[in-house]
Amino acid sequence: MVNASFITGLSYLGKTEEPLLTDSCWVNLDGLRAKEALAIRQAEADAERMGVGVTAEAQSIFDALSKTLPVQWENSDILVMKEVRVRSPYLSNCVFGGTDAANNRVKKVLELERRRLQLFGT
Repeated sequence: MVNASFITGLSYLGKTEEPLLTDSCWVNLDGLRAKEALAIRQAEADAERMGVGVTAEAQSIFDALSKTLPVQWENSDILVMKEVRVRSPYLSNCVFGGTDAANNRVKKVLELERRRLQLFGT
């Protein structure tokens, strides 16, 4: 597409051969199907990362935690490393479960991420 207001002049250069001959044009259907499948998988993965019925702050915390730890939503709780649960309001004293080492790691990362996001809970 061209913005017509930018056209300053036209010159006829002559007639050329048809650039889109149906004999030489083809579509790689397998490639298109692979791209479609990849796009669907990506959309499903993105949808799983979106919390349902959670605040924007909770989603920001989830996104920040996901950069350093494996996380997933379980209702409104953030499940970290499939063993540590972070409940609303997503403060370090709302971290439950898992081994002591995992629990302490999640608390530390949560505190650092809240500080980085400037979400100080009192």
